[in-house]
Amino acid sequence: MSSECIFDVAVIGAGASGTLVARQFSRKAQPGACLVLIGSGSRPARGVAYETPYLANLLNVPAGNMSAFPDDPAHFVHWLAQRLPGADAATFAPRSIYGEYLAGILDETLQSETVSLVDSTAISLTYHDGVWSVALQSGATIEARSVVLAIGNALTPAPVLDTSRIAPLYRGNPWGLDAIQGLSRMGVVLLIGTGLTTVDVALSLRESGHEGPINAVSRHGRFYRNHAAYTPHPLAELPAEFRTPRGAVRWTRAAIRQLHDRGGNWRAVIDSLRPYTVQTWRSWSVPQRASFLRHTRNIWDTHRHRMAPEIATQLKQLLADGILTIHAGRLLSAEMAGDSARITIRSTHTGDVFTVDAERVINCTGPARNYGSTDIPLIASMRTQGWLTPDRLRLGIETDRDGRLISSDGTVNKTLFTIGPLRIPELFESIAMPEIRVQAYELAQLLVTDQ
Repeated sequence: MSSECIFDVAVIGAGASGTLVARQFSRKAQPGACLVLIGSGSRPARGVAYETPYLANLLNVPAGNMSAFPDDPAHFVHWLAQRLPGADAATFAPRSIYGEYLAGILDETLQSETVSLVDSTAISLTYHDGVWSVALQSGATIEARSVVLAIGNALTPAPVLDTSRIAPLYRGNPWGLDAIQGLSRMGVVLLIGTGLTTVDVALSLRESGHEGPINAVSRHGRFYRNHAAYTPHPLAELPAEFRTPRGAVRWTRAAIRQLHDRGGNWRAVIDSLRPYTVQTWRSWSVPQRASFLRHTRNIWDTHRHRMAPEIATQLKQLLADGILTIHAGRLLSAEMAGDSARITIRSTHTGDVFTVDAERVINCTGPARNYGSTDIPLIASMRTQGWLTPDRLRLGIETDRDGRLISSDGTVNKTLFTIGPLRIPELFESIAMPEIRVQAYELAQLLVTDQ
């Protein structure tokens, strides 16, 4: 079965990114233009990030910076205030509510004659005579002149050790419905990782009625920092020290010390660098980027991607009550010990080896980024045909500055685009709504211009 017409654009992925591309295209396109949004599932627009049913999972960005539209920055705040009395620009809203916001945008978009939605999964992509053919799991084929990969965080966390012996108690997908279901009320849980995914799972456990001990382990044992008020100190230009990662680190540490001595807040320094993040990343060579990722990324991420103050308060209470325990260490092995999974860990600080016995082990290390090894049918097919090139640092795929995919032979695919996390190799920061909404706006303009 084939589509009855050739669409101007096929967007593969009906989560947040795909929804915003479709909405912006419908706003900008000429009469008669048509876009098809391809995605499977009963709750489109939300994606992994905003599909959580737990109200404890809050946005990591205040409402004032979560509008879906860069040209209407107060859009989400106005929407939220009608549904959450007392909410304002400083509110950290539940992610499930933000999912409703995106779903409403999709519903409005689908009312236009420009955009349609197909409930299926794309499994392969071919190109002939200026037209892309998207094969669907349903057996249908969609044809389009341009294609946008809007698959978000498509990969579940990468395995960090051999878990074959504890398979019944291990969950590799922390966002799956079965991640925290089926636990006894007092069962011990081990979360692998101490990032924002771990925070979400820990609070989801408490909201679900779980009362047992929660352990979290990562190499550094660091939780992400929290948002707090501060006086901004914007930079007029990027300091010369940022020509190298080592210089960037030295400058940042010195700036924080100087500001602290004047009674300022380190957050002002970190956020003053945000307008220059892409410029800095692009200026570094691949070896320099690799050095940054190896030595500095963890501490940068923990300060740059902060959690809501309410979440930090809850975590501190869990730690104070002895419910949550943080371990800094390296995972050595996993095996069954009676009815429990026994995880052996070597302490980062002392070198001592210890074990944690848990009823459930959940991988919370965050989405994997290595598209060179994934067996997702669409990605594997595109990789085999040379349409998609995994980047050398395993962060995503190779693209040009407008999000066009670069083929394995180095040529740029003029009508094949991506948005969001897949663009990390080019942009470094490409996962949060403030970045995604701008990408969707700019991409829609390119798509309309190419009609």
